[in-house]
Amino acid sequence: MPQVLSQEQVARLIDGAEFPFHRILLMTLYATGARRAEVAHLKISDIDSRRMVIHIRGGKGRKDRDVMLSPKLLDALRVYWRGLKRKPTD
Repeated sequence: MPQVLSQEQVARLIDGAEFPFHRILLMTLYATGARRAEVAHLKISDIDSRRMVIHIRGGKGRKDRDVMLSPKLLDALRVYWRGLKRKPTD
């Protein structure tokens, strides 16, 4: 059986990330419940801040789905984006 982490353990894991990129990845994984490969394939255009969803393309079973985007994650993604020296293109 997989072990379920407490909120404190998750917070320590995220706060313990050495680099901002790793921190935002962990936050996205935890907040959306998406799989690692799904998060790795996300594009900027997949984030819909108006509808507060993230569009996952080609997930399990090669199906698309939308997952909720929390306000806290959206704020963290925006802070991370502003801090990037080179902005990726979609």
